[in-house]
Amino acid sequence: MTDIFIPTPDGSWVSEKFEQLASVIQDYDHNLELRWIPPDKRTREDKHPYVIVDTRINQVVVYASELDTPEGILAKLWGIDNCKHNVLEQVEIQERAAKALEMKKWIDTKEEAADLAYFFKQSPLHTIRHGGKKFDHNRRRID
Repeated sequence: MTDIFIPTPDGSWVSEKFEQLASVIQDYDHNLELRWIPPDKRTREDKHPYVIVDTRINQVVVYASELDTPEGILAKLWGIDNCKHNVLEQVEIQERAAKALEMKKWIDTKEEAADLAYFFKQSPLHTIRHGGKKFDHNRRRID
């Protein structure tokens, strides 16, 4: 499956997976924020482009590299939230992080489908074009 990239206000593009990760982090703790640092603004020696910041104290909680997966970043965040862990807990944290991102993607898909259904219901047109496809007055796909 290919990555989808989303534009940022500064004209750069960020992976949709990291946009979903930011949303999951906000759901986990509204005081935490995933931030992407553009290449020209990185001042740290290790050049990590992703950071999770605690906005209450304006401190970086987690640094993440471009090679870290969203699941790995979320697991790292959850892992540092407690003092001690054993190996089994770390595996469970990794699985929960992957499941949380999977659920967020499923919710986003369902919301898009609901928006599309609402659009079709409200449209008075006899034929509709959406997503490169054409639908008739009964909302059946026309090829």
